[in-house]
Amino acid sequence: MKDLNNKPNYKNSESIISYYGKNLNDDMKKYLKRSSIIDLITKYELYYHISLGNYAFETILDLEETTKKLQELNLYVTPDMALFNIYKIIEEKIGEKDLEKNLEEYIRKRAALHALSDFVRADKELVGAKYYEKSKKEIILNDKFFSENMKINFESNYQKTYEHYSMLINDKFVENIQNRILEQ
Repeated sequence: MKDLNNKPNYKNSESIISYYGKNLNDDMKKYLKRSSIIDLITKYELYYHISLGNYAFETILDLEETTKKLQELNLYVTPDMALFNIYKIIEEKIGEKDLEKNLEEYIRKRAALHALSDFVRADKELVGAKYYEKSKKEIILNDKFFSENMKINFESNYQKTYEHYSMLINDKFVENIQNRILEQ
């Protein structure tokens, strides 16, 4: 999008947005701020792991074995992976009238589908993997996957996870993300 090879030295994480803001959609600008990045990563990560836990439990039906299975599979999402998926959503939906209102639903669906794909690929013991994936995908896309318990789990872990990412994500990380998005 922009040639940033000759960019000035930025003193804070939001000045790059101001500098190139003339060419950015207002919706995109708000998602490039540090607080928004942390919020989006937190949501994606929680939806991913809650979904993953649900898949494992559904296929094993034993809490202790579910924990062992999740440790064995060692599936996780990095902040970069989460942001890549989130910005793909924003890019696809940027002109949508209710983007801000619907963004969390889109993130929830994308994270659940991401977790489903990772789970089915990693769990070599899963019987009927193709059928399981197909049926879950349909439920996710119809936004009928997240139960009340899963929503409560999300709400109870949001603050702790947000604080975790708040400590991890510094201004340099934010500037790098902004540069990568602006370069597209």
